[in-house]
Amino acid sequence: MTENSGNIKESLEEFVKQALQSYAEAQGVTLPKMTILIERPKVKEFGDFASNAAMQTVKIFKKNPMEIAEGIKERIPPSPLIGEISIAKPGFINFRLNPAASGIALKTILAQGADFGRVNVGNGKKVLIEFMSANPTGPLHIGHARNAILGDSIARILNAAGYAVTREYYYNDAGVQMKNLGLSLQARYRQALGEDVPFPEDGYQGDYMKEIAQMLVAEKGDSLKSTQETQAFTQFAADHIIKLIDADMRALGIYFDNWFSEASLHKNGKVDRALDRLAQQGMLYEKDGATWLRSEQFGDEKDRVVIKSDGEKTYIMPDIAYHQDKFERGYDILINVLGGDHHGYVPRLKAGVQALGFDAARLHCIVFQMVTLLKDGEQIKLSTRAGKFITLKNAIDELGADVVRFFFLMRGADSQMTFDWQLAKDHSMNNPVFYVQYAHARCCSLFKKAEEMGITWLGVEQGDPALLALEEEQTVIKTLERYPEMVRLAAETMEPHHITVYLCELAGAFHTLFTSGTKDETKRFLRPDEPALTQARMTLVAALRQVLANGLNLIGISPMEKM
Repeated sequence: MTENSGNIKESLEEFVKQALQSYAEAQGVTLPKMTILIERPKVKEFGDFASNAAMQTVKIFKKNPMEIAEGIKERIPPSPLIGEISIAKPGFINFRLNPAASGIALKTILAQGADFGRVNVGNGKKVLIEFMSANPTGPLHIGHARNAILGDSIARILNAAGYAVTREYYYNDAGVQMKNLGLSLQARYRQALGEDVPFPEDGYQGDYMKEIAQMLVAEKGDSLKSTQETQAFTQFAADHIIKLIDADMRALGIYFDNWFSEASLHKNGKVDRALDRLAQQGMLYEKDGATWLRSEQFGDEKDRVVIKSDGEKTYIMPDIAYHQDKFERGYDILINVLGGDHHGYVPRLKAGVQALGFDAARLHCIVFQMVTLLKDGEQIKLSTRAGKFITLKNAIDELGADVVRFFFLMRGADSQMTFDWQLAKDHSMNNPVFYVQYAHARCCSLFKKAEEMGITWLGVEQGDPALLALEEEQTVIKTLERYPEMVRLAAETMEPHHITVYLCELAGAFHTLFTSGTKDETKRFLRPDEPALTQARMTLVAALRQVLANGLNLIGISPMEKM
């Protein structure tokens, strides 16, 4: 990799790797396979980048790390990227960049355009990410959005990191909850026809059940009045609710490649086939009239019942069968996005996967903490069964999809989250998504203002980056250059919040620079009396606009051109 590749960090890593190899050859040493990392020092005085390669190889060379560092330093070739290389105890190799590096970074951003930030971590590996997967028992409430947005954003980031990603929604249409759904609709249907019938104790009480009942009356009249079997009611309600869920997902910019029904596993014999495989592997035994899975030997806290003494399969068996189906479809990596209430479920699911003979390391379970809604100073509990919730549709209609998406990505999955409704409604710089989108809109407005002033940006080749000498300008440039690293980090950790944190930092650096120009005219972006400087600053704004757009698009949020 050379300085012309545009990723400065990767270029420096390559320089150090080659220098280390040269030093090893001079010492008559064969290097083992190893990863050479370049990091950004937390202390600015140590330069822009640092390598600990010398300390990594102390046992290999059997020398003082300072001596090794000096040997590596001497073999790093001259480069327009590097202004200075220094050695610091106990053996760090510190790099201070040449101002020319700014120009390389800006040119790379503008040359790659919408592709800037894409990295090849995945090498085309096939990934199946299952997320959302709420049971079709009622409209989605705002708490469901964390799963949906987290899963979709991980999928987007993995796509940008070179993986081939498939999104899947798995829904339970075969359990007790669905039976209760059918009983609920049956009662509301008969009530809509004027009958005085009791509502099931475990039924779904929201007004949406009354609305579905009215739809059923409109379609079927009273033809189902005497029907005792609930399956027709269950199917009608589930079909309608799945359509509502899909509409909510599309409103958030989320599209699933597959909708997978639990009932299909039973219908197609896949649950029985998974049981047969477990039996063939010697993973089942009988006790107390029930059939047990030997899950404890795979790290679960105890063995699990898979068939109860009455012959009914437990809820884990369809999940094991579903994951057998996933593995058999040929995916390299499986990802499940699960709510915090599933935390204890992960070990038994992984045990089931191992009992089938599959590699559980290929299954990644991302467990996120549940959401608390804060509205008008009051915490609102979210319950589908009690019918007390703010629907996701209402949240999207009132707040906007961009706000909902960004807010649910501001914290790591394992962090508790309070969704502050009032802050989400605030159209000021206090609102993080407004703060970032406004930075992009400001970039667009600067180009519009330049046009009004008769200033034409002549392109990246006409803007001399050496003129961008202000500390605030250099801060923006160095933050821009980090974007591919943040995409890589978000992909490797499967944590999209790294992107929102980065975008807020980048927007903050730009707003600081912009504000400084309102106080000091020499720092303004558009200066007709300084055409060369104006061209350089417009190049900076163009690159900034591109990276903000790339980052926002990556997590499914609109880059606004005016606000």
